[in-house]
Amino acid sequence: MSIKLFTIGDSVAQGFMSGAAARTDLSFSTLLARKLNLTDYLYPVWEAGGLPLNMEDVLRSLNKRYGPNISGLEWLTFLPTVNRVIDTSEEYYERGPGRANLPYPGKVNYFHNVAVRGFDVTDSWKVTPEIAWDNIQNAVPQPGNDKFLAVADASLYRTALKVLSPALTRTATGAFKQNFSQLEWLKYHCQKEGVENVCLWLGGNNALGTIVDLQIRQTPGDKSPLTKTHNEKVANRWNLWHPTDFAVEYEEMLQRVHTIMSNQPEQTDWKVFLGNVPLVTIAPLAKGVGPTTHIPGKGTYYKYYTYVPFDEDFAVKTGRHLNLQQVLHIDDCIREYNIIINRLVTRFNELAGGKQRYFVVDIATALENMAWKRNNAQPTYDFPQYFRFVYPKVDTKYYHADKEGHLKQGGIFSLDGVHPSAIGQGLVATEFIKVMRSAGLNQLTPFTDQEWTQIFKSDSLYSRPISLMGEIYDHTDLAEFLVKAIRFLNR
Repeated sequence: MSIKLFTIGDSVAQGFMSGAAARTDLSFSTLLARKLNLTDYLYPVWEAGGLPLNMEDVLRSLNKRYGPNISGLEWLTFLPTVNRVIDTSEEYYERGPGRANLPYPGKVNYFHNVAVRGFDVTDSWKVTPEIAWDNIQNAVPQPGNDKFLAVADASLYRTALKVLSPALTRTATGAFKQNFSQLEWLKYHCQKEGVENVCLWLGGNNALGTIVDLQIRQTPGDKSPLTKTHNEKVANRWNLWHPTDFAVEYEEMLQRVHTIMSNQPEQTDWKVFLGNVPLVTIAPLAKGVGPTTHIPGKGTYYKYYTYVPFDEDFAVKTGRHLNLQQVLHIDDCIREYNIIINRLVTRFNELAGGKQRYFVVDIATALENMAWKRNNAQPTYDFPQYFRFVYPKVDTKYYHADKEGHLKQGGIFSLDGVHPSAIGQGLVATEFIKVMRSAGLNQLTPFTDQEWTQIFKSDSLYSRPISLMGEIYDHTDLAEFLVKAIRFLNR
């Protein structure tokens, strides 16, 4: 029996939310698998809040202890309270049941969702369990025991190892028996039983670091990054790919995918659904401040972009911002990425003999149309009918609830301001469903009102708003913790 759905991607496909790889069960691909009644669709479950740092767990712990306000002397106990929550995850994944040298429970040999947070295009074939293991072993620990406000070391590689080698099976010489990258797992399944449909969504991390770091460190544009090993690439600390470099890497990935898919011994009717690259500057983590400028054909932009809790004065005084010119450059690069993806899809469909095998899921346009500020508070996205009268309303602004626990804004993005919430994942799934139905997967019907009700209910940020959110804007200590947590996204 062939595999109906196989997923390759980064943090979004993994269900990364609020700073942690924690909810693969709520990711868009899991929603698709349920629609297809795939009861054997395997994905990892992340205990102890996930990796690296679950901001929702932290804020709920603070909310439980202090209520909607942290006042006076309570601030003296604020950081120790935060640290206790973080220690739970660190202990679990460094020294407890989730540590690197223990296999995933239940004798699981593989997952059908091999998405890994932090992966860019070339990581799909360059990162293997051996690479992940070596990086975990070579990680430089932070000083001391039970480090203060410190997450598990090498958390990205701990995540990758659990996804790519849940069984940790080794040969007699100590090497990993199945030292498979994401694409090698695809090849394994294609040769073993065949794969019908692949959801492949990579490329966001070829630009996302710009808004996490509020800096641009661009690749040289000479195609040389493709020749680097994974560790060499990481050492260069690039966070924005020159379109020339992106083009050769994406082409190489598609060539590898095409070779794998077109050489299946059993499955001849296969399809690949490619998510394109959203404009990362729309993510509410990067808060636009200062005067606005309308760019024809592109929308409304701000003079500066800084971390969401802060204002223009902070951006100017600290230098922690991107300016208008930088943000336009980032967006122009991403727009070019998507032109490249469209061009490559056309070419590879021609290579497939004229039969359409590759389909672009235009998440970039969908998110751009949803964007609140970019569209001057008038999003043009055609939300599902269920959203018309649901209350509280959701939008792309940064999540906020009042002291009475009522949602005031946000709902589409999680607390890290970058990754979709459970509701946001439902919208991503909706975009995939549209394209997959047009490709003949008629079983993937649009979500019913009952299904949307369940998705909204599964979103704890929406169904149980955090009444402490106002403290992020009123107190520097909590705002700085938020920024520190966001920076862990790159670790």
